[in-house]
Amino acid sequence: MRRLALAVVPAAFVLTAAGCASGGLGPAPAETSSVPVTTETGAPVTPTPATTAPAAPTPTTEPSEGIALPASCEQVWSPEALAILSEDVGPLNDPGLTMLSTEVVPALEVLDTVPSLRCTWGLPSDVGIATTVAIVDDAQADAVLAALQEQAFACEDRVVVTRCELRDTFDGAPEGEGGEVHVLGGNGWVSTHWLNADVEPEYTDDVIATLWG
Repeated sequence: MRRLALAVVPAAFVLTAAGCASGGLGPAPAETSSVPVTTETGAPVTPTPATTAPAAPTPTTEPSEGIALPASCEQVWSPEALAILSEDVGPLNDPGLTMLSTEVVPALEVLDTVPSLRCTWGLPSDVGIATTVAIVDDAQADAVLAALQEQAFACEDRVVVTRCELRDTFDGAPEGEGGEVHVLGGNGWVSTHWLNADVEPEYTDDVIATLWG
C-alpha cells in the first residue's frame, strides 16, 4: 500500500505602500499678525480646533474550527489521495460495499440522526473502507467521544480536532486486520471503518487537512 502524502505550501502575501511628496520654490509669504481678526469688526477671532474622525477598526477574522458538509465524496480527500485510494483499495462508492463506518452502537445511533455523507472504497470482498462525514452539535460530539472512550479507543487532541483510533485482528471469517478511526472537531465528525486496507494515519490525516484545513 503506498503511503498517502499531503504537501502544504504556505503562501506569503507582501503588501507594499509607496508615498511621494513634491515641493517648489515660490514667493515668500507676507508677514501677518499672529492674532487673526474679522474683516468686519477687527475683533480677534478664536480659531476652532480641527477635529479628526476616529479611524475605523481593522476587522479581524478568527479561524473556524467547524466544517461544511461536502457535496460529494470527491471533496473529502485531496486529488492525490483520491487517485491512490482508487488504484490501491478499489473504486469509490461501489453499491455492493455495505460496510458500516462504525460498529460502536451509541455512535451509530447519533449517526442515524444527523446530516451526513457516506463514502466507501473497494468492492464487496474482505478488503474495504467506509467513511462517513457528519455534522454534529456539542452534545452529540460529547456523546460520541464518551462512547469511543468506553470502548478503549486511544484518543489524542490535535490543534483543531480530537483523533481516536482502535485496531483489531480477526481469526474468523473474514480473517485479517481491521480498525476504526474517528475525528471530532467543532461541528464535524468523521467516522472510518477499514478492513484489510491499512492506510492509516495518512488516510485520516488527508481528511483532516482537506476538511478542516
